Amino acid sequence: MKKYFLVSLSALMVLSACNVNNSQSENSASNMTSIGDSTSNEVTSQENSSGEISSEDTLPPVSGETSNSTSTPTPVEGVFLDEQYESFHYYDPQSYDITEVIPSADPYSQIDTKNERTAFHNQNYTRATSYEDAMYRTNHFLISGDVKDTPEEAAYTINHFPNRRYKSLAAYRIDEGQYEYNPDLSFKSYTINNLEGKNKDIYYGAAYVTLEDVAAYLFAFAEAPANWKSSKSTSVSTNWDVYERANNSYFSANTDDYMYEPDVPRTDFDGERSGEGIYKYYEIDFGYTQVDWTLGYTNYKAPYNNGNKITRGPVRFVYTARDTEDNVGAQHIPLEHRHVFLTYNHYNDFVEYLNYENGWGVPFGWMSAGNEYCSGMSASDFGKGYYEFSNPNPKVEYTDNEVYRTDYQGALDLLASLDA
Repeated sequence: MKKYFLVSLSALMVLSACNVNNSQSENSASNMTSIGDSTSNEVTSQENSSGEISSEDTLPPVSGETSNSTSTPTPVEGVFLDEQYESFHYYDPQSYDITEVIPSADPYSQIDTKNERTAFHNQNYTRATSYEDAMYRTNHFLISGDVKDTPEEAAYTINHFPNRRYKSLAAYRIDEGQYEYNPDLSFKSYTINNLEGKNKDIYYGAAYVTLEDVAAYLFAFAEAPANWKSSKSTSVSTNWDVYERANNSYFSANTDDYMYEPDVPRTDFDGERSGEGIYKYYEIDFGYTQVDWTLGYTNYKAPYNNGNKITRGPVRFVYTARDTEDNVGAQHIPLEHRHVFLTYNHYNDFVEYLNYENGWGVPFGWMSAGNEYCSGMSASDFGKGYYEFSNPNPKVEYTDNEVYRTDYQGALDLLASLDA
């Protein structure tokens, strides 16, 4: 049976003009519990705060926790860099509202080879039907979520740009989540918030590859899915085959050293800060596949993982992963303190995942301010360095894109108000 958890926000903001319906939340409050306290192709050039090398491949204020605004909400304005690129999204209708089926025995015991795994993912593939099913899949190096998020006519399998279906809500994030737990209180599943009322679960310890699945996993569990390795090695070294993903490593967020990168909230800032409410960020590669695009960056013609080697490229997720005492995972990070950011132009700009499917914030950072692509602090083969810019525009800060916190019902009411 599902257990519902409403996060106790330090300052839950509901705009009065939105006529947010609080009665539903109040009626269900008795069933909710607060957890609010609770490298191939790489060419040496310039390091960034992730500690990696760019290749073809002052404390920022804690923001977004409260707003005293009572004005009528309006659709979000901002520079949406990703909108200048054609990006198609497809979501398999069979991926929603899946009937829970708990296997009585291992249904994948006959899948052992690369060819057998490939056939499984390519022939009548469906998402995992339960936590138990997902764990059997993980044991056999099989994916539990979607393996494709683009239509058949797209030249690529996995998208790396946000779906802007809810652009008008790009300043609002949902600070509410629905979990299921094992008897020992370890995570079992998280239900991805969906503004159309559809149900899609992700399972702790399972493997995921699509943009929405991975973003939700990072937000829900503050850890990388099972098919990620910590190493940045570009050799395919596990039985995850084409679904192996590299790089789950510390991200310093030190914008004193990397001045073109966006500031992120609640960071330990390369170990300079610590204490309650301060967290260590990690970064992972996001394995988009072959697609023509550029934001001042080299076009990639190769897939992220061709089964033999990885071409890492410029797309990353950056997420809160640990407290400053190195306690790992979401048990140590209140939901309202968690952040998941996507960068599709190698740390020049970030886009926040807003904790619901197709929920993505306004890009902020260097190129969002009108600057051309910056390849690092010093110039490289891939572009100008920070020191070569004369009077660049100030970065668009996260605090400039005022982030309002709401619950699920509040988001529904906001959407109706903004789109009216």
